[in-house]
Amino acid sequence: MEYIDRIMAAVAYMESRLDRKTTVQDIAHQAGYSKFHFQRLFHQVTNYTVGQYMTARKLTEAAKTLRLKNYRIIDVSYMHGFESHETFTRAFKSRFGVLPNEWRASASGRIPPNLMMGELRAEYLAHIRQLEAEALELAVPEEIAVRGYRTDAHSVASIFQCWERLFRSCRDQQGEKFGIVQYADQMEFEADYTYLAAAREAHMEKAEEQCLFTVPVARYIVFEHRGSVEKLPLTYRYIYGTWFAQQEVEPGGSFDFEYYGEHFRGLHETASGIRIYVPVA
Repeated sequence: MEYIDRIMAAVAYMESRLDRKTTVQDIAHQAGYSKFHFQRLFHQVTNYTVGQYMTARKLTEAAKTLRLKNYRIIDVSYMHGFESHETFTRAFKSRFGVLPNEWRASASGRIPPNLMMGELRAEYLAHIRQLEAEALELAVPEEIAVRGYRTDAHSVASIFQCWERLFRSCRDQQGEKFGIVQYADQMEFEADYTYLAAAREAHMEKAEEQCLFTVPVARYIVFEHRGSVEKLPLTYRYIYGTWFAQQEVEPGGSFDFEYYGEHFRGLHETASGIRIYVPVA
């Protein structure tokens, strides 16, 4: 799997930069991908954004340093690439549930292993099984105006809540639906994106809290996901980890979308079909 070798080259570079600032562009360059492609690939393959991985690694190494070395906490924060003592303290508390001084003072305390982030290894990533999916090249011939409910909380629960609200507001329960993942134009360490559960605008009972999106006329590579929505991450891993890694084309926009059409049978149906559209340049 060539893409794993590329990710590991980027991981090695990130590991060498845990004590300083770097950019996603520099990291992506180590892998030989564009910034947008690398961000999505890294996230889908590892389940971490670049920012989440680097922050978790910095905090893990900082926690070890606090326990093993008698450095001042402010010095530890700078040693591990944090811009200020306050930023480090907030991040440490958010991840581990205790303040750095509390962690150091508790000689018998132990941070749960699942909160400690070890360096990613090729052996782990190699276990990712490739998911075969058909890829079609299609064009959306006209703009599609959709309306629905958006969340920027990156959790399955928040996305499902958007879908529940959509079905309550949609006139055509059986009609086509769209799940739109929109990435920030200036995406850096965090995969800053929102998810919009939507239907065609004409099919919606309008409400003030709804959001609009226009699916643009563009050239798309389309993948057919077969199975329940719980398996969608596997298809995304295939799309960005295998298919695009073996092609000369790259994602050409700051969004992609899921199309729930005539072959969609339900969220948990194994015979269900969902199309994933990725715009290309």
